Amino acid sequence: MKKFVQIWEKVDVIVFEFLKYLCAAMLGALICIVFYIFLGRYVFHHSPMWGEPLSLFLLTWMSILGSALVVRSNEHLKVTMFDEKMSKKALTATDILGDICIFVFAIFMIVYGIQLMKQSRTNTMAGINIRYAYMYLSLPVTGVFYIFALISQLMRRFVKE
Repeated sequence: MKKFVQIWEKVDVIVFEFLKYLCAAMLGALICIVFYIFLGRYVFHHSPMWGEPLSLFLLTWMSILGSALVVRSNEHLKVTMFDEKMSKKALTATDILGDICIFVFAIFMIVYGIQLMKQSRTNTMAGINIRYAYMYLSLPVTGVFYIFALISQLMRRFVKE
């Protein structure tokens, strides 16, 4: 089991470091594109047709993938006003219940994201000619990252103790 945990920790660091830098790169590209749209619209009086669809595409991928980073570090929004009043076992139970809810949501994202991709495989985004299916691909990919993040959380919570 220790060998698996060591391998998993290395894989976890590699995967989520890559994801962090990918999200940062998408944010940088998004800022540049939106600034270019702004300049085109208000300075040059000619807005590029590809700007808004591409920024929507990047924003969708960045925000949804970024949520997997938050799940991994357990920094998502949660109600903590009762945490001080609960016992350690009750607190662990609520954490596990939250992880179960996130797991169910991850499965939902994978299943319905694939369905959305199938439904939109022929539709393309105006101006950039990218299929909407590629934008909706962010849902199942993020669902898989959620499951990775939950496994990492469970390892940190139970294997280390």
